[in-house]
Amino acid sequence: MRDTAHPKIKQYTDKRTGRPRYLVRYRKPSGTQSMKRGFTTKRDAETWLHDVEGAKQRGEFVAVAAGKVPLHEIAGPWLAWKRTRVKPSTYDGIEGAWRIHIQPAFGTTPLFRIMPSDIEAWLTRISEKKSPTVVRRAHAALAQMLDTAVRDRRLTVNPARGIELPRVRTSAHRYLSHLEVKAVADHAGDHSTLVYVLAYGGLRWGEAVALRVGDIDGARIRVDRAVVPTKSGWSEGTPKTHERRTLYVPAFVEKMLSTQPEGRGPGDLLFPAQRGEYLRSPGRVRSAGARRLWWQAAIEAAGLEYLRIHDLRHTAASLAVQSGAHVKAVQRMLGHRSAAMTLDKYADLWDSDLDAVAGSLDAARNAAVDAHELNTERVATGGTGKNSGAVLALHR
Repeated sequence: MRDTAHPKIKQYTDKRTGRPRYLVRYRKPSGTQSMKRGFTTKRDAETWLHDVEGAKQRGEFVAVAAGKVPLHEIAGPWLAWKRTRVKPSTYDGIEGAWRIHIQPAFGTTPLFRIMPSDIEAWLTRISEKKSPTVVRRAHAALAQMLDTAVRDRRLTVNPARGIELPRVRTSAHRYLSHLEVKAVADHAGDHSTLVYVLAYGGLRWGEAVALRVGDIDGARIRVDRAVVPTKSGWSEGTPKTHERRTLYVPAFVEKMLSTQPEGRGPGDLLFPAQRGEYLRSPGRVRSAGARRLWWQAAIEAAGLEYLRIHDLRHTAASLAVQSGAHVKAVQRMLGHRSAAMTLDKYADLWDSDLDAVAGSLDAARNAAVDAHELNTERVATGGTGKNSGAVLALHR
């Protein structure tokens, strides 16, 4: 071991190659001493030591050994914490992303060996078989796990951040007219009232099937809970975004609701399944000869192209806007956090407003020009205004 005139840097001979190498002795923020070996030049050793001292002063120091732990060691505690912070259905998606996509690829990989290029290649493989939504969910879970590693001083930067992700393809909303809603409801059998509540109240499916008899007060419907199916069964909680609200339905829907809960108490489900449990959302059956679920059967009987039952929520927004409802009223009906969210989601519904704005601007411009021309003509004629009518007629 040779002295290099620097108290923290020493030269030694690599036993395998016989070449000179340098090691750096330094103290961690905890006060314990450590060292790092293998520098090929003294300059490299000095640069590394300078960076370490600066990182300690800035509170950014990361011990070399800290990043050697495999990803699964931080994933377990992170998943346990996440379970307490999100809805059960959301957690199911996160846990599935870890189990199906992240753990097989990076579960046993040391944190410091996870490179941005590795993550990009991993996302590419997922994209070949899965939708952009699945890709983004897997990336979000991995990125949040690695955020924890950065906060714990196991990594200096998060290799998952700054990666370009595939865009989620959104299809145009489907809206039904008043008559189309009636046609579907007429063929929905025992579910006709539910169809009207969804189409004129704008509830999400989980909010509608969680309604109790006591939530109905005339035309008022109190929405303060929602249910979702999870791997362990039904989970009841607050509505999406936790936005509890009271909405109002038209008089004809109120009349239907008044006869709906016969023989049931306030705590009973308003729209139960046959055995009294929560009603499951009807999907689409594509197999030839298979029995159509009630929703698909009603759509086909009404002579309409298939649409999801969630599109009744979009229909409620459309019908409300057509009736002249202000964006704030639509926001409250749908339970969005802000009017901006409602406008972003249903911007196409306000296209007619843009036409009205264009017409108003045209009228305002013509009025301003007419006034200017009239004033100019009055000045030119000494205030008599004899030719004002001709000027305005020519302008128009």
